[in-house]
Amino acid sequence: MKDFLVRRPLLIGLLLFVLAWVASTWIMSVRSEGKATGRNPAVSGNNKPSVGPRPAVVAPRGIQGLTVDDKHNISADGRPPNARREGIIRTGLGEIQEMQQMNKAVFDDAAKRWNAQPRVKELIAQWKELEEAWKTQEDEAKEVVVPRMDSMWKEALGLLREEVEKAAREADTGVK
Repeated sequence: MKDFLVRRPLLIGLLLFVLAWVASTWIMSVRSEGKATGRNPAVSGNNKPSVGPRPAVVAPRGIQGLTVDDKHNISADGRPPNARREGIIRTGLGEIQEMQQMNKAVFDDAAKRWNAQPRVKELIAQWKELEEAWKTQEDEAKEVVVPRMDSMWKEALGLLREEVEKAAREADTGVK
């Protein structure tokens, strides 16, 4: 028992030394991780020293003196007219397929009613005229026609969407 009482302070000291070593190792690893990220804890926010004088604030440029060049296409879509036309058609067909998938039960009847509308028939006739003229036109004339084609597709799709929504409402209420 006497040996144990003599060794006890030695064991406690050794235990404290190991705890101090573990704590210092842990603290050093935390500090090295902070340095590895490149962050300096002393410099943050508004404590950064100024690099030099700030540049003077300049008013934004106005449109005075700017001219529009008629030779270049400045529309938001810079693709050639043929690609823009194909994009309009592809987008329109995609929307039609989406409407068909969403309302399969009522789409066919709604499309038949839509196709019978006088405005839709007029839009289809105008589209056919534009398509016939498209084949012989130069790119400049085609660029003028593309926005009209886009608006025609949007109007026709809007009418189809209204007809499909109307048919879906009627199907939900049981009215035919």
